[in-house]
Amino acid sequence: MTDLSALAADLRNMKLAEVRLPEIPIGPQRPSPELPAGPSDEYTAADASRSLRVTVDPEGMVLRFEVAGSWLSRLPAAEFGSALMAAYQDALWIAAAVGREARRNRPEQEAPVSFENWSGAEDLETFLAKTKAEQAAIGQRLSDARENAARVSYDVTELRSPYGFVTLQVRTGALVGLTANTDTISRANPGQVQQDLWEVFGDAGLRSNRASAPVSKPSRRRPQVEEDPEEDLWKGLGRK
Repeated sequence: MTDLSALAADLRNMKLAEVRLPEIPIGPQRPSPELPAGPSDEYTAADASRSLRVTVDPEGMVLRFEVAGSWLSRLPAAEFGSALMAAYQDALWIAAAVGREARRNRPEQEAPVSFENWSGAEDLETFLAKTKAEQAAIGQRLSDARENAARVSYDVTELRSPYGFVTLQVRTGALVGLTANTDTISRANPGQVQQDLWEVFGDAGLRSNRASAPVSKPSRRRPQVEEDPEEDLWKGLGRK
């Protein structure tokens, strides 16, 4: 079983600690996401209804959103926000878990210090001078970090998407909440929803610089519900 406390530390390293991942219930009601066989350039997670998919890069930045053409037939519009947040958090969970496992299995790169490799090194005076300079540089970085931390605002900022389908709550560069406008999102087509999410996550600084913009602007027609609710008509952004 994956250690959630260790994953929380990994998320802090990814600057995503505010996504309270360890508090997500994992159990019969919400199973742990399935992990891929090994590291990848991207990780995808879906909500329980398999209507929404979120793909992130190894750093947890969003690459694309995918909304099934038949999502309204199996996911109530009132649950869109919580379903999207669950898929997003699961994608982060997968990225953090895979990254942690890869670091754990990474062989040590540095050889231990020995008399043989020390004897060919620089003289003691040069070594001490370099060590002193490195300590000074580290001290300056720590001082800068403390000053920057003092200037950080922990207030929650709300960002409304261009079409008004969702509103993000962001704090210190991490997503801490997401609400959906049930009325407007139920009348939008999947492509328009994807475009809206792609833009607002970009405004929030949560989108990967590898993410591809949509090929064309979606129309404002009401989405047509498919006769077969089990058929996924994925229209992901940035797909080749």
